[in-house]
Amino acid sequence: MTEANAGQGNAESLDDAAAGLEELAGLISFRVGAWQDFGYENPPGTGLATIPPLGERSANAIKAGHQAVKDVDRLIARLHQVRAQLVSELRQDEDMRAARVDAMLADRPGGPVPDEEAEDG
Repeated sequence: MTEANAGQGNAESLDDAAAGLEELAGLISFRVGAWQDFGYENPPGTGLATIPPLGERSANAIKAGHQAVKDVDRLIARLHQVRAQLVSELRQDEDMRAARVDAMLADRPGGPVPDEEAEDG
């Protein structure tokens, strides 16, 4: 953590959680292509392979499909980590801003604005 981001909560852990997401998504895309034996549903030209029907995929395609599922699970777990970190930082940011506004209001001439509930009671 640098001096510039020292007050920014756990910036490094958010970077760590988000690192590699794009690469993992690319790997999933590749493995899905391998599951489809790198064929096309509707080949755009002659001589291009079609996706083999289910039950006729190669052993390598089946391995790639299983690995794609594992990679999707890893990606979902990583995305949950990123989401949790972001929610935590957003809440911390909101609390810091609220405290700063409260301090600014307390420093106003005439003091802080009374709560509406206190006025009603």
